[in-house]
Amino acid sequence: MKKTLNYQPIHPEGISDLLEKKAFQETFLVESLMKNFKLNGYNEVSPPLIEYEKNFKYFLDTTINENIFRIVDPISNKPMFIRNDITPQIARIASERKIEKNVPLRLCYSGYVLRPKGNQLHPDRQIRQAGLELFNNTSNQAAIEVISVGLESLKKVKVSNVIIDITIPNLSKIILDEFKIDEATIKKINSYLIAKNTSKIKNIPRCGKLLADIADSAGDYKRAIKKLEKIKLPVKAKKFVKDVKIICQGLKKINRDINITIDPIENRGFSYYTGIGFAIFSENIKRELCFGGQYSIVSNNKIISGMGLSILFDGLLKATKIPSSKKTIFVPLNHDKNLPIELRKKGWITILSYKNSKSNMADAIKANCSHLLDGKSIKKVKS
Repeated sequence: MKKTLNYQPIHPEGISDLLEKKAFQETFLVESLMKNFKLNGYNEVSPPLIEYEKNFKYFLDTTINENIFRIVDPISNKPMFIRNDITPQIARIASERKIEKNVPLRLCYSGYVLRPKGNQLHPDRQIRQAGLELFNNTSNQAAIEVISVGLESLKKVKVSNVIIDITIPNLSKIILDEFKIDEATIKKINSYLIAKNTSKIKNIPRCGKLLADIADSAGDYKRAIKKLEKIKLPVKAKKFVKDVKIICQGLKKINRDINITIDPIENRGFSYYTGIGFAIFSENIKRELCFGGQYSIVSNNKIISGMGLSILFDGLLKATKIPSSKKTIFVPLNHDKNLPIELRKKGWITILSYKNSKSNMADAIKANCSHLLDGKSIKKVKS
């Protein structure tokens, strides 16, 4: 390719550079979240960007087939995926461990995911994802712990006005199985459930009124639980409702100021979950910040439970209130050579000047510094 002086580089749609301010904020968020995950007993792992296709589908099939990059490994000629979700990789890592009975495994992670297509809510195709996974704990306490750690971590990075929306992804399936509904009707019902079209749901023979009553119970968790407890549900469905009630009560004890809603029939994006699913929103932005739920994996020829939470940074960067940079100090020429070292030990970012200046303050402003070293004193930069 012939190089020209006027070439303007372009990025693929949904792919962009993170420049100084955003890059600083993303790094700050990663470090803050991972620190809090670790303080709660979660050990960090870092899986590769590329995996064999079989790994994704075998250990945890969260893959939306049309929204993942595929390549062929030139060495083995096997199909590979560039990950669009890190959760299946953490499931693989957990599956490879010999997890002892009644001994929970706690893992956390951070990394980039890549998607061939964006959508209206998530136009970016390269997104940083961070999260945590708790394995081998089947109690409702696992959900309470994972969600609470997520809420605590969001609070540490100044996310406010948070709402948790809890769903029971398998509830509608339990009802449909109970009434032995045929596949063609199930497809029709699922389209009505996605659209929340209760008037059409009611007209479905045999199970329509029951599904409509369940759908109508959505809302504040106390109201939703009361309505669901009055509905005549199959035994398995009643157990799910009881679990959700315990989880909501447990969350409110730890997070009293958090709003909790229940949408019992929502299952979009929760298809592989075996227990509850949830999403965490901030009223400050129009998209979810986190999502997660309970699923099952095979480890050492045994089925064990996993409870996880994933945070997507495209939303988090918009919802959080964090500084664009740390305190930055401009150090003029001919300064005391030991002072910058001492300042860095105290957490200052030092910007050194290599020329004499008529106005050090003006140079500090040009360098986007918050402070100026004037002799041995520190002055705030007047913008």
